[in-house]
Amino acid sequence: MFVALRPRRIGSVHALLCCIAALAGCNGVVDGTPGAGPEQQPPISMAGSSGSGGGPGAVTPSTAVFAPSAPALPRLTTAQYQNVIRDLFGPGILVPELEPDQRPYSFSIIGASTSTVSEHGVDLYSQAAFGISKAVFADLTLRQSVVGCSPATPLDDACLAQFINQFGLRAWRRPVTPDELTRYQTLAGTIGRADPWLALQYVTAAILQSPSFLYRVELGEADASKPGWLHYTGYEMASRLSFLLRNSFPDAELFAAAGRGELVAKEGVLTQATRLLNDAGPTEAMMSALYSEYLDLPLLEDVKFPDAMDRNHTLADSMKSEVLDIVNRIALRDSGDMRTLFNTRNVAVNADLASLYGLPSTTSTTLAPAELTADGPRAGIMTTGALLTLNNRPNRTSPTIRGLFIRQRLLCGTVPPPPPGIPPIMETDAGPPKTIREKLEQHRSNPTCAACHQFMDPLGLGMEDFDQFGRFRSTYESGQVVDSGGDVDGTAFSGAKQLGQLLSQDPRVMACLVKQFYRYGSARLEGDGETATLEGLDSAFAAAGYQLRPLLLEMVSSDGFRFTVEAAK
Repeated sequence: MFVALRPRRIGSVHALLCCIAALAGCNGVVDGTPGAGPEQQPPISMAGSSGSGGGPGAVTPSTAVFAPSAPALPRLTTAQYQNVIRDLFGPGILVPELEPDQRPYSFSIIGASTSTVSEHGVDLYSQAAFGISKAVFADLTLRQSVVGCSPATPLDDACLAQFINQFGLRAWRRPVTPDELTRYQTLAGTIGRADPWLALQYVTAAILQSPSFLYRVELGEADASKPGWLHYTGYEMASRLSFLLRNSFPDAELFAAAGRGELVAKEGVLTQATRLLNDAGPTEAMMSALYSEYLDLPLLEDVKFPDAMDRNHTLADSMKSEVLDIVNRIALRDSGDMRTLFNTRNVAVNADLASLYGLPSTTSTTLAPAELTADGPRAGIMTTGALLTLNNRPNRTSPTIRGLFIRQRLLCGTVPPPPPGIPPIMETDAGPPKTIREKLEQHRSNPTCAACHQFMDPLGLGMEDFDQFGRFRSTYESGQVVDSGGDVDGTAFSGAKQLGQLLSQDPRVMACLVKQFYRYGSARLEGDGETATLEGLDSAFAAAGYQLRPLLLEMVSSDGFRFTVEAAK
């Protein structure tokens, strides 16, 4: 599917990349839009993810047998592209604008696997490659560091070959083949041996436009012990591990392990994954990137808060940072039980959030640990300002959208889109003012609406004790008393705090978390044959006390992460 660029035809890179991009997108369709919220997600099932153990939604695990799925072949996401450029050249090289990522099924990495590049996007890749290489070679110290040798005039083949092999290995995440080396040597000679640095600059631009750079080409090779299966090569496993745990290309130690053939074996994968997880900075950055998309936190940037709440226009950033701090504390710094995400009273607040949460006021703009009161209305991430503010209408709460978020993102079920011709709730109003609960009951009088709303509204109605900006309330502006009674598939609760308690005990929530991590790591939706892997990961997660590090180690060493099959032609 992938063909290396012919260097002497660098001017035709646009057409070639368009072709490659179209081929890479043929294994799926994009069912969302950039920053897609839960209302824009495609239907999968009405119920939710299965899970082991008791509680709401528990089911008996199947006896499914694992079968590998075809590879995803994602492009680099914008964040990955930026990180790779930073790690190749240093933090001083800025990445020009690229085409925005798409986020079907919550994650931009899945969008990178299923969407194609527009003609404008190809132009942006070309402009970025030439702009980056020009900036690198304009810096005499940096270019010397990147090239690693001083090319003689006329350009000598030894320095040129050394640069292509060493830079190509890092940029393409695999060794350069002899044919590729010859092509890039030819490009350099065509540009001009009289100016060796200019020749190397154009070689760099060509390497950065190659599909081997822009795409994660992880196709696998035949496995002698498993007929019909392909195991990812050592260099492909190094790439898979690194982009999952570092969101960038492999470091020197991963490349060395790949070169020694250690990453084909499960033990070698575990050794390197353990090392990477012990590097706190990149691991927390990975967790923040994953949870930011999983919970739709970037959508906070579109919220317009009342001036009285957000005089410095920093509240959205504070809300987002707090949720990510809670996640990283429980998942990594404390190695805690991930179920406590939904009932913890330990938060992180600054001046923006202290007032919102009814905690002692502070003037600090930096988040600091704080503890919510045991008898207060808040506990867990469902009562954070971020998750209460997301999934509403601009002027009011939306129990339907809040419930849809819970159903899709936390229980891994979805609800089909509404049929055409259904009027918005506000257009169905009649008579004296009604609470949102009464309006939804009137809306559900239509059997067509009720079939789906019964899976969403009872969840969101239980969060009505907080307004669309995350402020606690006991009455509406009309003076009517708030009724925050809700229902999780037959189990009643009252208020967002009790909802969090129920979610912490629901086995579907942790099973859904496993599925979301697996999708993120695989850059695609799970295949029909991967049920056994998901069930095994779910069981291992439970056995480890729902700690995240053991789950990640179990996932990267699983057959689902290490094996694939040839894509259908």
